[in-house]
Amino acid sequence: METFEVFRRSGHKEPFEHCGTVSAPDAEMALLEAKECFTRRREGQHLWVVKRSDIHSFKDESLLEIAADKSYRFAEAYRDVVTKRSEARARALAFPEKSPSNT
Repeated sequence: METFEVFRRSGHKEPFEHCGTVSAPDAEMALLEAKECFTRRREGQHLWVVKRSDIHSFKDESLLEIAADKSYRFAEAYRDVVTKRSEARARALAFPEKSPSNT
């Protein structure tokens, strides 16, 4: 007996959602059991069954972390831009300009 994960969709444009598991010797029997367990009251129109052993995920969750700083894509990254620009200008004006030396 294998364990199958069952996914159900309630309408044609709705996404499939996980609704439970069934134990069965093969996919055909898993579909029949899923139909009896998860669509008795017309909760869904479409069913998928997937062997649990065929579902793969990352072992190392750190692989899902964002690799680079992409804060520029969000509006909050531009908060205080005027203040930061003014501070940068003030720092630049604090240093006297160096004229090129004629040698």
